[in-house]
Amino acid sequence: MLVIGIYARKSVYRDTSESVATQIKLCKEYSRIMFRSQELDFIVYGKDEGFTGFNMNRPSFKEMMKDVESGVLNVVMVYRLDRISRNVPEFSQIFDRLQKNQVSFVSVKESFDTSTPIGRTVMYILAAFAQLERDTTSERVSDNMDEMALHGFWTGGKCPAGTTSVKRMIGNKEHSFLILDNNIDYVRNLYSLMLSGLSITALERHCRNHGIKSLTGKFLNTSQLYFILTNPVYCQNSPEALEYFRGKDNYKLPDNAEALFDGKHGLIAYGRYPQSKQAAGARKPITIAVGIHDYAITAQDWIAIQKRLGENKQVRTSKYELGLLKGVLRCSCGHRMITKIYNQKGTQYRNYLCSVRDRMGKEYCSTGHIRMDEVDDMFLEKLKALQLDKSLIQIRDYAPPAEFDERSAKKQIGALEIQIDNLTHTLQDNLDAPAAKYIIRQIDRLDGEINALQSEIQRSRLQASHAKDAQNAIDYIYSQICYLLEQFESLSYREKNELIRRIVKECVFESDNLKIVF
Repeated sequence: MLVIGIYARKSVYRDTSESVATQIKLCKEYSRIMFRSQELDFIVYGKDEGFTGFNMNRPSFKEMMKDVESGVLNVVMVYRLDRISRNVPEFSQIFDRLQKNQVSFVSVKESFDTSTPIGRTVMYILAAFAQLERDTTSERVSDNMDEMALHGFWTGGKCPAGTTSVKRMIGNKEHSFLILDNNIDYVRNLYSLMLSGLSITALERHCRNHGIKSLTGKFLNTSQLYFILTNPVYCQNSPEALEYFRGKDNYKLPDNAEALFDGKHGLIAYGRYPQSKQAAGARKPITIAVGIHDYAITAQDWIAIQKRLGENKQVRTSKYELGLLKGVLRCSCGHRMITKIYNQKGTQYRNYLCSVRDRMGKEYCSTGHIRMDEVDDMFLEKLKALQLDKSLIQIRDYAPPAEFDERSAKKQIGALEIQIDNLTHTLQDNLDAPAAKYIIRQIDRLDGEINALQSEIQRSRLQASHAKDAQNAIDYIYSQICYLLEQFESLSYREKNELIRRIVKECVFESDNLKIVF
């Protein structure tokens, strides 16, 4: 039996491309033509809709490559080459992994044969064109954004708090612009509270204590407050603001900025946040443009808050460690636990808190503040127990393989094949006899038994492969646990947290107990 893995993906940015269902259908039809003399089994990997080819952390893609490494697949098939990757070096690595595991690669649209040198050459040329298409598309989008910024157009998406978008005709085209709406006083109130001397943490606490929630009715956290308080959309386009942005390396201003910054309108920022960690490393400058909307905060006040936030951020970064389990600790309700560190009346409080309770209140989660040092100590004690007994380490979603005698199964298959051969010879001599239909039925039954045994052999081999991978993972986890405990005093907080994130999927806190999931 030939096992074909069909990988299908549709980016949300390409509405004109084939749907995932259509790609799967076309791949199956092509397979039945290309491998018409073989019995086929399909495994579909089609849950990456909305992910771009640039992102290699696609769930279905990772699942497929894991099956490639485990020997499950004989063929990987895509409708079009750029469904699997739009980057030549990355595709080269993928193809090398396929070849290493003796898995063929087939693209329906391009119809090349990777078993020949010319076929592989054509494949790499097509991959290069796919990357070129992605790069030129990115450039066109960037150029279009710059053009829109010159006119202060709103590019779409969720409008900032206190604003809404309206459409207006410019020439013969309709464009979107931002204007202030009835909720702008809510934003002005937050700025006023910050200007009164509150830190962003104290502002969060003040909002919670006085029932000031987000416009969707949830408690505000520091990240949401920071987003509102640093958004240039509220800032007056005065010469003071122009000088502020000119003094920053990460901002790009219009060529005719002096004429545009007249103090009458608000601003718009394009490209405030990168879409991925990879983009964050080489992010482009944020483009500042002048909108048609009124400003909500004077430039003087807006700049004063930016300076205060910058100073507070530097103090917090250098002063506090954020908890060993930051990023891996979860509440018993299933939601992520965040770190809460603040000073009150000369005492520093360091706690973990359920993110749902933090956002929505205690009626949604009964778990209150948990002292950070107590949970971290509990975690380290459990690691010490695992250091003493390696067998206690459990891998998530892993079960030991059931016992299976592959040699015996192969003998049974051989015996069944002999029976089928004998029945086939009997059938040839009795094609017109009434007994022919019973012989055919018997052959089908025996063939079904062979297929079941072959499936059991494949399942057993896959389980054995997973068992080997699990043991390797346990060995790695154990070595990292030992390293963490032995070098604990010499490691920095960041090194400890990164090591824990690397080996621990999550920790679940429930009823004064901590469950560690690797």
